[in-house]
Amino acid sequence: MSVFIRWCLCFLFAGLFLTACKSSKSTGTLADATQVSEVKDTVLVALKRGACFGACPQFECTIYKTGLAVYEGERNVKKPGIWKARLSAETLNEFRTLIRTYRMEEKDTAYINKYLADYPAFFLTIADLKPVKRIYVNHDQPPVEITSFVTELERMMDALEWKNLQGLKSDE
Repeated sequence: MSVFIRWCLCFLFAGLFLTACKSSKSTGTLADATQVSEVKDTVLVALKRGACFGACPQFECTIYKTGLAVYEGERNVKKPGIWKARLSAETLNEFRTLIRTYRMEEKDTAYINKYLADYPAFFLTIADLKPVKRIYVNHDQPPVEITSFVTELERMMDALEWKNLQGLKSDE
């Protein structure tokens, strides 16, 4: 196993471990109340874009099966902070149709180019008809179906009516 792959796996497992040990301290905001209600909800589709050495957008956007959408912009994004949207049944079905059209639940779980030192990786989480499928992409030329799906997914996510949650009290 190459040294690069070993390091990638070490960072991946370290990231998973650190996020699993994250504190659940409440700050009394609406975002906290939203997170509590999300525990019982299940993910339909999520996209998480990671950091790179340049100005890559770093964010996570999750669409839940109940129609709740949560966006967390970290760096180099138009919407920094935590945002929430509520999807109509029709819009939620459009996301399901997108997943089924591209048959995302049948794709491989990883697309990695081991020769890339700094390329913006992303994670997809999909749980439509089958159990949760996680796809890791760190490749300069992933399959066209993957890039087309992500492009359309991001377009649909951008079109949602987002509301900024930061600074709101839980009773607002």
